[in-house]
Amino acid sequence: MPASPIYPRAAALLALALLAALAACNSAFTLPPATLAAAQDTVTLWALDGTDLAHPSAYDVMQQIVARTDRTSGFDFAFDIQVDSLKDTSAVLLPRGALGLTVDGGLQVTQQAFDSITIAPTSGYQDTLAVVVKTGTVVLAASRSQTCNFGYIRPLYAKLRITTVDLVARAVTFDILTDPNCGYRSLQADTVPPTY
Repeated sequence: MPASPIYPRAAALLALALLAALAACNSAFTLPPATLAAAQDTVTLWALDGTDLAHPSAYDVMQQIVARTDRTSGFDFAFDIQVDSLKDTSAVLLPRGALGLTVDGGLQVTQQAFDSITIAPTSGYQDTLAVVVKTGTVVLAASRSQTCNFGYIRPLYAKLRITTVDLVARAVTFDILTDPNCGYRSLQADTVPPTY
């Protein structure tokens, strides 16, 4: 009995559908729609050294909360005051790798105005050295990596603007805007990011 022509057609359609699905997996446009709007907050951290232990010194971008470094290592950067070899005092943000923790995520000082930053870069983050900050400094942050619900391993991204550095109180205050959607890089306040 001769083979039915339906089977080769069905096999060809199945192969075409499989190729289309595989091509979509490698596309930059395969992220599922984001569901959470980027939100902005104002945060104060106290220096790791020379302040009351009850004051938080670190920030967790993933949870969007301050953290005490004596209670958890689940944070993305910390604040401290450092004195260099010339006896100059500087306020610094320290990525995890600068604190002896797993190198993951990082910080990047930018010359761009805070409000003009709409997309976080994917590279260029300092992950093992302190980043010097002063009032007005704008910093981009990549959190430690996490597995997104669609299988990618990516950080969350944030931007922050230093509003106050108080060397006497050993504290820093900053505005921070975080995109809480894993795999997305939008840094526009009160908007759900588009799929890139």
